[in-house]
Amino acid sequence: MEEIRINRLPLLTYRYLHTNDTPVKFEAPKAGNRPAFSDETFVKEGGVLPADFKGASEETVKALKQGSHYTITIPRGTEAELTITLTGGREADAAGAFLFHLEEEASLNLVWILKGDTEKGTCLAGAYYDLSKNARLKVSRLESGLAGVAVFDQRHSVLAEGARADFSAAELGGENIYVHSYGLLKGDHSAIAEKAVYAGTKKQHLDFFYHIDHVGKKTHAEIDVKGALDDESKKIFRGTLNFKKGCSGSVGDEGDYAIQLSPKTKNISLPLLLCTEDDVQGNHASSAGQLDANTIYFLMSRGFSLEEARRIVIEALIRPIIDDMDESVRDEIITELRQKLDSKEIE
Repeated sequence: MEEIRINRLPLLTYRYLHTNDTPVKFEAPKAGNRPAFSDETFVKEGGVLPADFKGASEETVKALKQGSHYTITIPRGTEAELTITLTGGREADAAGAFLFHLEEEASLNLVWILKGDTEKGTCLAGAYYDLSKNARLKVSRLESGLAGVAVFDQRHSVLAEGARADFSAAELGGENIYVHSYGLLKGDHSAIAEKAVYAGTKKQHLDFFYHIDHVGKKTHAEIDVKGALDDESKKIFRGTLNFKKGCSGSVGDEGDYAIQLSPKTKNISLPLLLCTEDDVQGNHASSAGQLDANTIYFLMSRGFSLEEARRIVIEALIRPIIDDMDESVRDEIITELRQKLDSKEIE
């Protein structure tokens, strides 16, 4: 097992802050179980990750390339739905690369499910999304269980003119969760949304990295991350919107919001805006803190218990993101969230 550094900021800040990247103990995963595809009509084994695939680090990309590869091609004008399930047993070691090609006017509703009763292991997944003109992609991701697992989710998206990709994730399991997402809004009028909810407990570590490059004209990007931290859990958010020269008329918004249920939790938020184009609009915001005592008192005065009041506030924060996800996973997400947080007490 070696120490590597992942999710490095594109523009570095002071070293003494220890926020430029994240040091992690990494061991390349061994071969794991084959993922389950709900429909293999458009799925073929094999493929090669493009040379421009950006991941959390050189080491994680190298390990990813040594795992299984799958190519999913959605033909022009086709509407498709696909669920990919990765299930871990007592030990979960898996490495898989998935190459998605959406041809012109194609659309894909994709659901990722990662779960299992697992005590240790590394789950390393990478996805390359290539969206042609006016293609549509909706991705819903549920990660639960896998209590002793380090989960690496690496994705790279390239969008042509008029294409749109919507990513929504519920990060509710894993011992350590590392998300690295890069988006290239290459074509005019392309758009991408990155949304995630989380619930950190015990000594869980969550590390979110998003980087979106605006290249085409009148592109739109949104990053929205919301959740709750309890016990001694820690979360790091690194979000970058980069407005490149020539992307006139583009708009980008990013927000990171955390509810800290314990004074022992740690939350680090680094929203970053980079710009070499005048005619653009970029917005960023972040907030972190404990539940508002007056809000809790108000709800309890209306007959709700302390546990119910807290649940209402947390769910009110994250429910809009959950409602955007595929209907097949919404109820499970709410159930998992409540199981993680309902037994906790506010300090």
